[in-house]
Amino acid sequence: MGPLALFLLTGTLSSLYCLVLILYRLFLSPISQFPGPKLAASTFWYEFYYDVYLQGRYTWKIKELHGKYGSIIRINPEELHIDDSTFYDQIYVNSSKRRTEKWHWSAKMFGTTTAAVGTIDHDLHRMRRAALNPYFSQASVGRLESTILSNVETLIARLRSFAGTGKAVNLSDAFTCLSADVIGSYAFGKSYGFLQHEDFMPRWRILMMDLSRSTHLMKQFGWLYKASTTIPECIVALIHPLTRELFKLRRSISRQIKNIKIDHKPDNKATNNPQTVFHGLLDSTLPPHELSTERLTEEALTIIGAGTVTTAHTLAVIFYHVLSNPQILSSLRKELHEIHLQHPKPTWNQLTQLPNLNAIINEGLRLSFGVSHRLQRVSPDTPLQYQDWTIPPGTPVSQTQMFIMTDPAIFSFPNDFLPQRWLDPNEYNQHDNNNNNNNNNSNKDEHTAMAFPDPKETKKYLVPFSRGSRSCLGINLAYAELFLTVGMLLAPVEFGGLELRLFETGPEEMEIEHDFFNPSPKVGSKGVRVIVL
Repeated sequence: MGPLALFLLTGTLSSLYCLVLILYRLFLSPISQFPGPKLAASTFWYEFYYDVYLQGRYTWKIKELHGKYGSIIRINPEELHIDDSTFYDQIYVNSSKRRTEKWHWSAKMFGTTTAAVGTIDHDLHRMRRAALNPYFSQASVGRLESTILSNVETLIARLRSFAGTGKAVNLSDAFTCLSADVIGSYAFGKSYGFLQHEDFMPRWRILMMDLSRSTHLMKQFGWLYKASTTIPECIVALIHPLTRELFKLRRSISRQIKNIKIDHKPDNKATNNPQTVFHGLLDSTLPPHELSTERLTEEALTIIGAGTVTTAHTLAVIFYHVLSNPQILSSLRKELHEIHLQHPKPTWNQLTQLPNLNAIINEGLRLSFGVSHRLQRVSPDTPLQYQDWTIPPGTPVSQTQMFIMTDPAIFSFPNDFLPQRWLDPNEYNQHDNNNNNNNNNSNKDEHTAMAFPDPKETKKYLVPFSRGSRSCLGINLAYAELFLTVGMLLAPVEFGGLELRLFETGPEEMEIEHDFFNPSPKVGSKGVRVIVL
């Protein structure tokens, strides 16, 4: 057979394969009866167009498709998406209710399936997660609160050095450095020193977002991550110079793990109070093959990535909105003034007792979304029932946190930053009266006289950390960092807080334009910038 004949035969067979595959997906697939665009059901290239070519825009297209096809739709050849806030807890369940797996196709986004966050199998994930859980429990975070506090104090000292200079400071960069140093010093026993960089190391935030942006490409072409790890570092660094920082961090973590293994004494376990996450894992019941240096390095890198971008983004959202609204800032400072009079250095637990601060944290979490991408879950053994639809076992099903936390049926004025929606009605009325009595121009805005739903009811729809057996590992650490950072930076100046004024930062810097797994404003956004007075 000549080359031309071979070429024609290959082309014919490939075309026939594609035709048969499309016919199967459209007419024979177990989910062929579900509504949605036929093109999306036929090929993954539909999603590729919106998420890779248009840079993370499929999430908004999905919302549009729900308006056309209904609350449950097929968004690619294998996946169903539901837009119904009341159904969320039926998908994201604990192990006691049913087995839940990650979809192999979406797991490729993380570049690795050896870390807990990318683990597909239910039982393997449960084993890996169980080894990590004790170190991120509320008790463990409370025990290491001083570590978080030390990093926040470093940030305040650095910001104070800009006071009176008139130089703009990028809080988005600063918070990214803070979150990375917190997770490093808390979980791995060493700060990476990002906060010490003169300009808060903007390249670190850029690198984190570039890695986030690559998740869609990784999902479509899973082999890319493995291919990139076989290319010499010097060549990768030539293509993307910022990856030098990532390689440097990877080598540092790998060395740390090897040194800990050398010094580790299995017969002298410190399970109740391990020095680092690595000590805790080595002292756990994980089998030896789960404790390889390579796997532990991947675990550490995913913890740093997950613990850096989301918390930093939430802080940026909170500070933008609070600094934009003098009334919110005034109420918060009054509350912080009172707690500082009682406790010169309030603890995380003491700060959580403050209604206004709690409301601001909740509203910041609601509008920062956690992640912007849908989180697919697979029920391998049990069919799911949604209204009149029976979803076959093994079908990836997802919801989008962003849709739930901006659902107008639950949150009035869903795109507005309104901490009062989280206050007890009696507390809010008293808080509002106090503000009006102290304000000569006390014209109430359109939100003031609103009767918000009971926050105890709406709280169940606050899902920035997801829910179920695969919810965010670092939820307690994130809460501690949020309360301590906001509570200390925005405390009255006489108690060590800072006077900050927004600099050339408008609402467009906060508006989410792209879903790069993590929510992202328009490409090229400069972030939240301030002047320290």
